[in-house]
Amino acid sequence: MTKPRTIRSKIRPQIIHPHIKERLLRWVAVPALVVVLAVLAVLQYHWSRQVSDATRAQMESNLHISLAGFRQDFARELGSAAVEIRSVVDNSSSIKPAELKEQFHHWQQTAAHPNLVSHIYLWQYPISQLPLRFDPVSDQFQRMAWPPEFEPLQQRLLDLTMAYHSSMIRDHDMVAHGERPRRSERPHSRNLNAGRGNMHGGAIMLPGHTMDALIPWAVEQSIPALAHPIRRHAVLGDPSSPIVITWLLVQLNPDVLEKEIFPELAQKYFRGSSGMQYHVAVRIQENDQRRVLYSSDAGFGEDNSVPMDATMNLIGPAFGHGGPPDLGHELFSAPAQGEHGPPYDDRRAAPERLPRFEPVRYSNNSVMWQISAKHKSGSVEAAVAGLRRRNLMASFGVLGVLAITMGLILVASQRARKLARLQMDFVAGISHELRTPLAVISSAAENIAHGVIEDRQQLLRYGNSIVKQSRQLAHLLEQVLLFASTQQAQSHYDLGPLNVIDVVDVALDGTAGIMTTAGFTVDRRIEAGLPLVKGDFNALVQSVQNLITNAVKYGGEKQWLRISARSVREKGLVSEVELAVEDQGLGISKEELKHIFEPFYRSPSVSQSGIHGTGLGLPLARAIVEAMGGRLTATSEPGMGSTFSIYLPVAKEHALEQAQPAAEKHAGAEPELPR
Repeated sequence: MTKPRTIRSKIRPQIIHPHIKERLLRWVAVPALVVVLAVLAVLQYHWSRQVSDATRAQMESNLHISLAGFRQDFARELGSAAVEIRSVVDNSSSIKPAELKEQFHHWQQTAAHPNLVSHIYLWQYPISQLPLRFDPVSDQFQRMAWPPEFEPLQQRLLDLTMAYHSSMIRDHDMVAHGERPRRSERPHSRNLNAGRGNMHGGAIMLPGHTMDALIPWAVEQSIPALAHPIRRHAVLGDPSSPIVITWLLVQLNPDVLEKEIFPELAQKYFRGSSGMQYHVAVRIQENDQRRVLYSSDAGFGEDNSVPMDATMNLIGPAFGHGGPPDLGHELFSAPAQGEHGPPYDDRRAAPERLPRFEPVRYSNNSVMWQISAKHKSGSVEAAVAGLRRRNLMASFGVLGVLAITMGLILVASQRARKLARLQMDFVAGISHELRTPLAVISSAAENIAHGVIEDRQQLLRYGNSIVKQSRQLAHLLEQVLLFASTQQAQSHYDLGPLNVIDVVDVALDGTAGIMTTAGFTVDRRIEAGLPLVKGDFNALVQSVQNLITNAVKYGGEKQWLRISARSVREKGLVSEVELAVEDQGLGISKEELKHIFEPFYRSPSVSQSGIHGTGLGLPLARAIVEAMGGRLTATSEPGMGSTFSIYLPVAKEHALEQAQPAAEKHAGAEPELPR
């Protein structure tokens, strides 16, 4: 019996090549991050628009609330004086100056602005009687002619009084003939059936109470002055006696309005934590002309062509003119239900209730007090637009920081991968560089140890080879350690005045063996009279030797190099000395020229040609030169050769006899070999 064959599936792990990972990161992850940032930017833009719309609506609402509060408090200031003065007139059968004086002084003691009222006038129909004026300063009543500014108001009050009496006579005749007056022609004041409550224009009339408390006050805004009709029977307690109308006129002090009340209310309703947020102006509009009564800022409100964020009337309808073209019988009637407020009740007839104010309008003239406000940013729209710009800047700034951060992460990852490849190449290169001397040393040592070498001359040759290779190995390790020290911390050099000629001579002596073995010809060109430069002798010699060794390695078949030194002038003065090493070898392309000073970098073409190296010679030379305050540059063309130039700053003036020649000072020092 055959056993069933077991089939085992072998799952081989799929290994993703590093190049595929890099392509996935570049073509998938990066576009995905860009799309995410774009979506966030669009959402931020729409969010800022919604926030701006909500902010605009909130600011406009708050502005209208502030205007309404300004209007209400202004009416309260006027009403407090009007109620106190009216209470004396309402409760007396005749006007007693002593009582009016006492009540007025009582109001002055409790009022926030006691100087608001300048004069009080009492004028009783018929017209032949002159007005009686009470002067708060002298506490005296006196008869006097109408002031010139009161003439339009006096004529208007006369017309209203005569119209009221005509209406009363007409209503009386209709009632006498058994007819019921129409609502628009109803009597405006009755005291019928004193024993029970009665309906009057939709409001309940309680016995023993007058409805004059509900009659609005007329405001003549061009004077300014308040006017209020007081109706009473000629004989107190006798309803059959004729009705006498007395006009109470309260003249306001415009200086108190402009310098006390308006500034206080503007500060109360339009001041924020950082000061006034709005320009505020109270203007008098007369027909199509406006003049400024109060302005929170100099010059604001004078230009009528400048649009305002919001405007509201201080007296009468809040917006526009509204109502009839003039103030008629309304001065003699209480508001009916549904017209000016809720039904009448006894508590609202109390004197402490603030009165209602209506403007006096004329057929050929219209005067209105208006409060206007404009945001200090130019307008509410401009303030909201500025806030939106700041929000967008903050939002897009955060997105920009996020984008920069992601870009830096991507760049850092790319550099990390590149550095890892360079380090691997460095490990491979230096392993090869180490393998050659180690192989020579190991082979020579084994031959000597096994007795293969018996001739003394061969033994000496093997010994010299071991010494040479061990020295090269030691110098290679020293170069790696030196480069590591330059990367970890700033190297310290003994900087002092140097003679460039001495540096060139010592560097050529140190590399003479290499150049002789390679069969190179050296063209030495030194400018006469070169100044001293600032630097460290041994470090500078090592850098020049690195450049000479590179010229020998990559000099090609022409086997020629030039070392030169010349002064560099700036504005007629020598500022630097250029020390250049030039060859006519392989050359370097423009793309590779950008990377030759990067650690561990070796050109692919050089690596393929079999020329050994560690990729540390040029970075080490540049680090040394820059540590001494100089700079190292390179120019090259493929197939034409390369030129490496060291620029060193000129040292300060020193006496040559006080300085030991650099060549003698460092004669015993052995320069380090380049790569």
